[in-house]
Amino acid sequence: MARRTRPNALPTRSSQVADEDRAQTATEQYATLQRPVLRWIKGDGRDDAITRAAIGQATRLFGPRVDYCLCTNGIDAARVRDILAWSAEPVEWRPVDERDNPRLADRLQDAGCPPSNFGYWWKWFPDRVRANAPEWILDGDMVVTGEPTWFSAWAAGTDTIRISQDDRWSATEGFRYGTYLPLIDLGEKLYSGLISLPPGAPYMDRIIGVLDAQPLPAGHDGRTDMCEQGVVAAAFQQLEHQAIPLAEFPFALANAETVFHGEAPGEPIWGYHFGLSFRNPNAHFERMTSEGSIFSLPHPDVMDRWRWLGSAGQWGVPGWSLPDDCAHAILDQARPFAGRPTLDLGTSRGRLAGMLSDLGCVVTTVDHTDRGARANLAGLPIDVVIGDAVDVLRSSRATYDLICVDLHGNTPADWQRRARPLLRRVRRGGLLLLNNARLDELPGWEEEVGVRWLLQSLPRGWSVEAALAGPPGVVALRRR
Repeated sequence: MARRTRPNALPTRSSQVADEDRAQTATEQYATLQRPVLRWIKGDGRDDAITRAAIGQATRLFGPRVDYCLCTNGIDAARVRDILAWSAEPVEWRPVDERDNPRLADRLQDAGCPPSNFGYWWKWFPDRVRANAPEWILDGDMVVTGEPTWFSAWAAGTDTIRISQDDRWSATEGFRYGTYLPLIDLGEKLYSGLISLPPGAPYMDRIIGVLDAQPLPAGHDGRTDMCEQGVVAAAFQQLEHQAIPLAEFPFALANAETVFHGEAPGEPIWGYHFGLSFRNPNAHFERMTSEGSIFSLPHPDVMDRWRWLGSAGQWGVPGWSLPDDCAHAILDQARPFAGRPTLDLGTSRGRLAGMLSDLGCVVTTVDHTDRGARANLAGLPIDVVIGDAVDVLRSSRATYDLICVDLHGNTPADWQRRARPLLRRVRRGGLLLLNNARLDELPGWEEEVGVRWLLQSLPRGWSVEAALAGPPGVVALRRR
């Protein structure tokens, strides 16, 4: 190396990031951001393929301009990973239960409706994933295919509340609002498929107000009764809002021969609601997919399948995700280690651990806090360990053929603390892959020279095998 580095204990940017990282959970950090977010709700229906396409399409349409969240109830991690395998952007997965909206849960249970029967109501758990950000709340069978004319205003937080409209029927025909029909303005015919909210919109107060003024009937079942539709329409018609005409976001119902575009004039179509697909196959969806108007990615590779677990800036803390070129470099080096013990230090949300497991590596992954990795990786043959990396290395006698390191804190002092316990855990002939090998070449990270210090301080029996990828860079060390 051209320059020598010395251990020091001065705070650097990466150590500050590490401190921020410890201060809040990932969910808390996610909830406090003000970036616009698109959120779907998915239950145990037959429409997984539609939700997968919806998220795949939206993440390519809007890219990093917005963030993405999938709320689920009643489906396991393996199914969620399959649904999110087409995403081109990081996605927050949030399993929800009655604790995510205790006020609403209390009203439902007062009517004799247990959580197992909440059904349609799960869409409102929680009421906001980000209270102070623009937010869309969509059913899992709604696919956004274009950008509405008001999208920029919504993303900037300056738009009004918007709610979808179903104007197919006359005022006396076909509408079902349960026992709340007398409260409904049938001139608008609102329905709860897509809700567009500005920051801070207190819509849940209105929903609770409707339920308090007219409680749900005893024995209510949210899986079949239509009261949820009536309560939501009654609440939103009290708020200043704009209707989203059916002509812009038509119904492509699973049990209908035609697509319903509605009567009211609207802007060009920018999405489809593939309703009732949680019960039946949807020929409209299959046709649009085969035509290419709905996104499809039948055979995602290992990088595609795990892209949803990236976290580049979406959680408010920089440096949580490996850049793609670094990830590719690590995977190329890891392929020969299928079936062999592998250690991943710096789990984050579980992206690299998942990819290594896909390659067949026998993975143990360690991080000082759980950023959702235990849930995200549930059911996979991956041992998720929560603890300080150095403490785990010192307290274990396990050795590994491959160790990948991506940790916050990259000063020489950090690496002086890590070096001895880390190097001792690599088996003879094994490989050590270090991220951030060239982090100091990036503006703002000039003090992060810890990996350089380690390379200058390697004991006998170690060699630098290869320098991989551009900054922040990866270096491969071999124990001879």
